[in-house]
Amino acid sequence: MRCALTLSVAARSAARVAAMAYSGGATKHHDLHGFLRSPTPATDEAALVVLNSASFGAGLLEKLWAASTYRVCADGGANRLFDLLGPSFVPDAIVGDLDSARGDVLEAYAAGGAAVARVEDQDANDLSKALDAVAERWRGGRRGAAVVRVVGAFGGRFDQEMAAFDALHKFAARDRDASMALYSDENAATLLAPGPSHEIVVRHDAEGPHCGLVPLGAPCEWVTTAGLQWNLDGGALAFGDLVSTSNLVPRDGGRGESVVSVACAAPLVWTIARRGDS
Repeated sequence: MRCALTLSVAARSAARVAAMAYSGGATKHHDLHGFLRSPTPATDEAALVVLNSASFGAGLLEKLWAASTYRVCADGGANRLFDLLGPSFVPDAIVGDLDSARGDVLEAYAAGGAAVARVEDQDANDLSKALDAVAERWRGGRRGAAVVRVVGAFGGRFDQEMAAFDALHKFAARDRDASMALYSDENAATLLAPGPSHEIVVRHDAEGPHCGLVPLGAPCEWVTTAGLQWNLDGGALAFGDLVSTSNLVPRDGGRGESVVSVACAAPLVWTIARRGDS
């Protein structure tokens, strides 16, 4: 029994060392709803990807639009943008195989200055093609902090939801200096990379209290948290064992914001409920 415990402690220690090496030992800060409080600083880069989904309304879309410096519609996402906000909200680009975007929408946005790019690639979906467009935009360098916000990633077909979470993992592997988040009217999510610490600002007027930490893709050998109703203290998360769902972020003395800290050995999806179209 002691031998098994010693091996377990050694394994956790090795995982912590590997996680720190992956992250560079730095604390990463997340604020999924900071865009509601202040506009994107002129020194930052904020890209918006609009998907073809009924999971969001005009309120959320317009707020994300205002907080963005580059806006891309993934194929039929152009229809959703057009129907919710109208032709005066012209995206920078519309990308995909263009089998869903309506002809009248493409014509209107092209006339307004949008770049329309048909990309034929059976091994890529429209979201990944839109993210490639963002990467190309940033290829020559970028200013300050960089974030991609994807709206419409929840609801509808389950395989498309999984494609959005796959995109989270691929984006994190490709660009560790930027962040990516998924949104709908009811949900928000981001990926926490292995590392000693993540600090997540929770704005109670816009999100919570229900939240989760999901080891989507691979088991996580250890997770430590602070600021949750039911904190994790070095245990493992894995499908078929323990997955932290239906957790809560309690209000700290009734204040408008809380901070949740997470350290993890493997990538974890942080997901939190949103309050309507706030």
